[in-house]
Amino acid sequence: MQKIVYLIPKPILFGLLGALGCVLGWAAGEPLLKSIKPPVPKAGEEAKGQPAAPVLVFSNELQKRLRREEAKTGDVQISLMWDNFNDLDLHCREPSGENINFSHKRSASAGELDVDMNLRPPYSNEPVENIYWPTNGSPEGRYQISVAHFERHSSVDETAYTVAIKQGGKVQEFRGTIRQGQTKAVHTFVMNKAPSADLAKLNHRQPPSFKTTLVIGLWTSLLAVGMAALIVATQNFLVRRALFSVKEAAIVLGGGVLAGLISGAVSQHLFALGANSLAAQLSETNAERVLPIIFKTGQVAGWSLLGALLGFGLAFFIPNLPKFRAGFAGLIGGGLGAAAFLLALAKSGEVSGRLVGAAILGLTIGVVVALVERLAREAALIVHWGGNERSVINLGAVPVILGSSPEAHLYLPKHKGFPPITAIVTFREGRVQMENKLSNSTHTLASGNKLQIGDLWIEIQTDTK
Repeated sequence: MQKIVYLIPKPILFGLLGALGCVLGWAAGEPLLKSIKPPVPKAGEEAKGQPAAPVLVFSNELQKRLRREEAKTGDVQISLMWDNFNDLDLHCREPSGENINFSHKRSASAGELDVDMNLRPPYSNEPVENIYWPTNGSPEGRYQISVAHFERHSSVDETAYTVAIKQGGKVQEFRGTIRQGQTKAVHTFVMNKAPSADLAKLNHRQPPSFKTTLVIGLWTSLLAVGMAALIVATQNFLVRRALFSVKEAAIVLGGGVLAGLISGAVSQHLFALGANSLAAQLSETNAERVLPIIFKTGQVAGWSLLGALLGFGLAFFIPNLPKFRAGFAGLIGGGLGAAAFLLALAKSGEVSGRLVGAAILGLTIGVVVALVERLAREAALIVHWGGNERSVINLGAVPVILGSSPEAHLYLPKHKGFPPITAIVTFREGRVQMENKLSNSTHTLASGNKLQIGDLWIEIQTDTK
């Protein structure tokens, strides 16, 4: 295993480690996200229609299905989704008493069931149904929404469903389960049209709660800690140091949590506040189109910030890695990872989308940080451990310490007689200097010079470009 690690180019190695670290963080963090989702009733229980906390737009999965079927939206929109071939039906009794459903798809008020699935082949296991009223066309009064299990087309009878309702400038989700032949009431609401002067109030939306922001921040922190821990441990492994000192473990844990909380707060809370301000100036229909873009921008900004903070932080563990260049590289890597994350969410379910997106985030940040280390290299200390195993340490103004101290950048075994600080190597103004603590002498080294220390060889390289 050790030989394999040394054979893998560092950008690829760090990319794979970053991806693995984020996947481990994703696995640990998924249970956290369940705490901010509405519970699904157990089998045999009546669906009580407990609403989720108000959100700004429909869930990613529901939006994906609605876009796929080219569903329409307006002042009032009611959508149903489930995950098997059975035929569930969405019903809405509007204020006039008309019941919009599969057998009466359009009402006198222009309410319409424009998407109706799984009535006949081809059946879908990702179905969706949709009822909407055009902008400024929904009547005032009481709306009663229900779900019916019309026909069974799969081996599973009891079917979990989600109903999302948009009205009055907010979105609510309701979840339940239903069996063939049952009809279940989901929610009743009263639609009162606000005068045009109060349009800003109608469009006001609440930002995510503190709990939601905190949970998203902690989930992001787990990605950061997982990625940083594996990269730092491997960097130490390559120079034969202990994988973690107590100090390093504390920095990785504390820094990862802080970076995750900051980026999570930016993506979830600050952009929500900005969205509220913008939404207050838009019509409901325009806000529905613009808000998803704002929140996606917020996600990209948050993950880019996470990448920048991680890149900057990793520079404290990799000798002579320029901190701000590493931070900028992390910013780019985080942005690319966020774009891939959003693409994965659009192409798959939320859980699998987060998994793929987290892996790509870690991959891109790991790769770009290692590339910056390579591109920033003006001089290097190449350690030949024997065979094909070698480590490359950037030289620069920050001294590279060789010795048996836990703080040494290159560890030399104490049991072989090496003192805590055996030698210090620096690169300034185009010259490599080594201060030999064993002989109390200082030497200027040229590119290609090789020194033997114990049973390993050290080579100086200044022509790294």
